[in-house]
Amino acid sequence: MGFLDNIIEVKSPASASGNYMKLQPGANQFRIIGSSDDKPNPGFIQGMLAWSENKEGKRQPHRWRLGDKAPGTFKESPKEFFAILVWNYKESRIQILELTQQGLKRELMALFCDKEDWGDPRRYDILITRSGEGLETSYAMTPKPPKPRADEINEAVKNLKANLTALYDGGDPFGDAPAVQEPVQEKAAEEGDIY
Repeated sequence: MGFLDNIIEVKSPASASGNYMKLQPGANQFRIIGSSDDKPNPGFIQGMLAWSENKEGKRQPHRWRLGDKAPGTFKESPKEFFAILVWNYKESRIQILELTQQGLKRELMALFCDKEDWGDPRRYDILITRSGEGLETSYAMTPKPPKPRADEINEAVKNLKANLTALYDGGDPFGDAPAVQEPVQEKAAEEGDIY
């Protein structure tokens, strides 16, 4: 019997982070399940994000499509964002990962553009390691070797109802949305690709 054989990992309750994957200190492993080509609703969108305070003094996000006019003026400069449907391994559920960090967006795009070794990021897991705090926070992205998606993820994707474009209007992406269809997975299986 090994030293860690009796250690049980305690998973945080689903309500701890809601429908959004928060990059916690340490390792954050996920599998991208969304694409900008998903029909009827994309599982990947990009746009601009800015924050304001509501009447109660709480921060609230404002998102809009690239090229559209900002819905107001903001104290802080707006940032470009990627919103992606992912399987969060730590939470064992589908969540939205919103990336605003330039370095992480650049690394993700570099993986996608490296068609020979990596390509479509739905084919492999990605690990983002977060270190430090505040202005000293740093992130490192590491792709894992390609492998088929687990049955648990496939089942969750099959039952998924999400509409990321609702973010542009301040809506709930997991509200009343038609189920996401995955024609890409069938195509990939025909080509011998793995998801």
